[in-house]
Amino acid sequence: MPGDLLTARQVVEQYPEAGLSQPMLRRWGRDGLIEVVRYPSGRMRFRRSNVEALLSPALPSTPSSAMSSGPSVDGVLPGQGALL
Repeated sequence: MPGDLLTARQVVEQYPEAGLSQPMLRRWGRDGLIEVVRYPSGRMRFRRSNVEALLSPALPSTPSSAMSSGPSVDGVLPGQGALL
């Protein structure tokens, strides 16, 4: 569905709390860290479901990790470790 495909600008505008930037999203797409749809012109679009999955916290793998509610000691947010 066309409404489910977002430009980097739309992602940044619709999810301001995520702290993402357009160049960051494009770099992640180019590096394969987030799935993108590429048009023949080379432009890339991001599926809303992929962006939301990226931004949602990862499911805790152990009960002790479920107790922490903020960023880990090294400042990495849950669910974003693969992107850094």
